[in-house]
Amino acid sequence: MTRRFSLTSARGYADLGRQYRDFYAAIGTCRGGGVEGVRVYDLRPGTGVGSVTVHELLHGVTLTLYDLTFHDELILDFDLAGDYFELEYCVDGLMHLEERATGATVFGANELSISHSRASAGRLVRPAGQRYRGVSIAARREAVTVFFGSLGAAAWEESVEGMPAELRDAHYLGRQAPPELAAAFADLFTCALPARFRALYLESKVMEILARIVAGTEPPRGPVRPPMAEYEIERIRRVPELLMENLHEQHTGESLARALGMTPKRLNEGFKQLYGDTVFNHHRNACLRRASMLLVETDLSVAAVALRCGYSSPSNFCHAFKKHYGRTPRQYRAGRAVAGVREAVS
Repeated sequence: MTRRFSLTSARGYADLGRQYRDFYAAIGTCRGGGVEGVRVYDLRPGTGVGSVTVHELLHGVTLTLYDLTFHDELILDFDLAGDYFELEYCVDGLMHLEERATGATVFGANELSISHSRASAGRLVRPAGQRYRGVSIAARREAVTVFFGSLGAAAWEESVEGMPAELRDAHYLGRQAPPELAAAFADLFTCALPARFRALYLESKVMEILARIVAGTEPPRGPVRPPMAEYEIERIRRVPELLMENLHEQHTGESLARALGMTPKRLNEGFKQLYGDTVFNHHRNACLRRASMLLVETDLSVAAVALRCGYSSPSNFCHAFKKHYGRTPRQYRAGRAVAGVREAVS
């Protein structure tokens, strides 16, 4: 199953902020971050695992830290005006980025994306079962100028926005970050200061990140990766659903490739690029995630759960489940039931 949401800045930046809050509330439960200006959204059990932490910084700049894994594919459509500014850095994991004017790519570990200074529209696709840890720094473009201090925002216009069009597009789709810049982003996850001083620390790190990007003392490394064709991405994204709809058929890489009109080599390479795993490892993990949800949300027997998740042998299912989760299906069900009681009492 695919969940789909949309964001637009057509009604202004304040309304866009409300849409983000509604989106996070739809996928998670909000709890206080222990200090004003911090919100933490824990993903709902039916949605996934992990959290989204939102810090409201100086002049309405928003710093968001992601560490999450969705049970099902999630698509976020966006339509943003040119005054919207965002940096996105992927610590590890991946997601798919598609923008109408620039193209499509797989945005992966240690890649930095810098938004264009023009209107943009497209979508982000977060694959099911793929952990993503990342950082987003977003604001009205004019609000970011305060973080350039005495240098002034002109430095950004001259360095980043002054790039040749092809190179600027490459920075939107994602380029490898140099070690010093990657370390600055990683520091955002590990601040050990008392809660009331964290905003000041995070604001200083945002200034450092912008300074390192502008200075360009060590340009992003690695060649510009040619993106997969959009039709290839669409075909490969059909694979998980195709396998789930035909759980008890004997699929092979060759049979899947024929069904999609691709060569097995291109299918395997493309799937690994999109999902960070092989076709059948990804499918096995998806089946076990479905099983974990059925164990918690239904009263089906272990044998019935196994059958619904593609296992004709309950013993094979129990072996695979324990290898993946460290507990038998019955232990997993009992443990989640106890956890649910504790949560209800608290």
